[in-house]
Amino acid sequence: MRATFTEEQQEIGRTVGALADADRGTARAALSGRWQAPAGDGPLLRDFGLLGVPEQAGGIGSSLIDLLVAVEALGERLVPSRFPAHAAAVQLLCGDARRTGPLPDEVLDGRRVLTPAVDVPVGSGWADREPSDPLVRTLVPYATQADGVVALGPAGVWFADPVRVTVRQSVDPSVPLADLTVAAPERTQPAGAGPLRAALVVAAELCGVAQGAVDLAAEQARTRRQFGRVIGEFQGVAFPLAEAATARKAAWDLTLYAAWAVDTGRPDAGIQVHAAKAAAGQAAVFAAERCIQVHGGMGITMEADPHLFLRRAFVLDARCGRGSWHRRRTGELRIRSRRTAPA
Repeated sequence: MRATFTEEQQEIGRTVGALADADRGTARAALSGRWQAPAGDGPLLRDFGLLGVPEQAGGIGSSLIDLLVAVEALGERLVPSRFPAHAAAVQLLCGDARRTGPLPDEVLDGRRVLTPAVDVPVGSGWADREPSDPLVRTLVPYATQADGVVALGPAGVWFADPVRVTVRQSVDPSVPLADLTVAAPERTQPAGAGPLRAALVVAAELCGVAQGAVDLAAEQARTRRQFGRVIGEFQGVAFPLAEAATARKAAWDLTLYAAWAVDTGRPDAGIQVHAAKAAAGQAAVFAAERCIQVHGGMGITMEADPHLFLRRAFVLDARCGRGSWHRRRTGELRIRSRRTAPA
């Protein structure tokens, strides 16, 4: 694995960051109105849809890390774009290495926007379901704003037809959520590494949210003065911020390593992905809470921005499995690997 980003990956980050900068403030606007597609939504879906898509699925050989760099930039700026959810749905469909045909062109070029329907995992797998509701998927992002749904079930993944849509009140209004009842699939394809790939997309966005919260808090620490000094000089402010930055860096490094492990088919890829998703969610929530703390009393008001990062962190941490489930799954897989390792 490379220790640094390639020039192409750096350019992806700069380009997506520039698009996202133009849409700053859209998350706040959604608090007082309905979700609206940001201006950069179209270019992102159209021009970056091939990122991370394997060649057998119609891609151009772009690595999964290329996609994560783009998603992280969006998370950092809290852009309420459908691109990360669409990318996660595409990755769900890319998990089977034996895939014999490419994805539809309208999906890869963004003309048909997808969203993933991956329910809260129970037991030891993403697709485990109670027999009473095998076709219900909860908290599906952008369900009414997408053109199609990719569902994950015990038999695999499939393009799902929603039978009933129940709109939920999202803690982050810039990310609309809904519960779906989908029709039984006529045909599915093996999920393979698809759930792992989709979880990494969410982890990358969480890492971006953590970075954005750290940046906002650091700016406050550099400019806010108290007792004749900038508050960043006080240990009670500096130390928690350092911890948040460290947690974010560790989660981002782990996410990138997990993406490389998935791309290269390493046997420990599952362990790394579960650990990355858990670490990213924890880092995002921790950074957002520290950001609120640094802002003091103003930090808990609606007028300040720190709560926007906490809202997004909560919503993303629940997507593709909560951090608590991923932590348990990491431990289970580590124990299993040690038991089966040769003496």
